Amino acid sequence: MPPQRLVASQDETFDFVVIGSGFGGSVAAMRLTEKGYRVLVLERGRRFDDPDFPRTNWDARRYLWWPALRCFGMLQITLLKDVLVLHGSGVGGGSLVYANVLMEPDDHLFEAPGWRDLADWKTILRPHYDAARRMLGVTTNPCRWPADDALAAAARDLGKYESDQPTEVGVFFGKTGEEGRLVPDLISAGKARRAPGAFTAVRAWWAAATTPRIP
Repeated sequence: MPPQRLVASQDETFDFVVIGSGFGGSVAAMRLTEKGYRVLVLERGRRFDDPDFPRTNWDARRYLWWPALRCFGMLQITLLKDVLVLHGSGVGGGSLVYANVLMEPDDHLFEAPGWRDLADWKTILRPHYDAARRMLGVTTNPCRWPADDALAAAARDLGKYESDQPTEVGVFFGKTGEEGRLVPDLISAGKARRAPGAFTAVRAWWAAATTPRIP
């Protein structure tokens, strides 16, 4: 079924309205449409295609969301009491700004009283983590840069060198030696794309959320 149009008519009626198209909103929209409901997703930010992303963080107008200064980028900075919040503004929400990092909680979290006393959440959530890994194309980052070495040195000085591990990310890197080759993209209905390229969460979740199976 082709993707549903992005702008709804004022005369249309929907079963559910989802506010925000980030990880939570897009997944909720996808699951509801899979059950046959008509769903409207509201997102205040813009849609970002590959050419729209800033090449550097210094490109404030394309990087920051600050309409008062005519900045309509993807990162909003909100200062609250005792906390500074960095959050996404655009189709994909927080998945636009989370650096593609997809970490799973370790046993220490599941053994905390707030979790272990309620249910065996590690077992309950396992199939959902597996589904997310499959849909987002999670892989281990094969790249290492000078900044990684600097962080490793800092971890060693703090006695935490064991924490220096490759990051699990939602990025398609392609095969070594085949950079630039066109390969099938399973998330985008088999369309070819160049490898390696960013394979972000917003692509996976939003592709699923905007191709509903509606009777």
